[in-house]
Amino acid sequence: MSMHRLKLSILSILSDNLKETEPQLVPSKVIAGRLNLDVSELRPVLKSMEGTGVIETDPDLQYTLITREGLHWYREQGRQR
Repeated sequence: MSMHRLKLSILSILSDNLKETEPQLVPSKVIAGRLNLDVSELRPVLKSMEGTGVIETDPDLQYTLITREGLHWYREQGRQR
């Protein structure tokens, strides 16, 4: 999977979380499991995404949420398909 596609998949998971009645922080283990990745493979991607402002994560990269910027970027990418 390309890096771009991986980032979109992560944002999709985080965006879906917002549909819950009470959205929670999403554990990295859950994201990795849904993408069939090891958490160790996911962490560098999460760190990169946090650096661009599309997600927020704790210092240990264990819990993640999408930012407004990330939601906007994700929706824009969906329109370009």
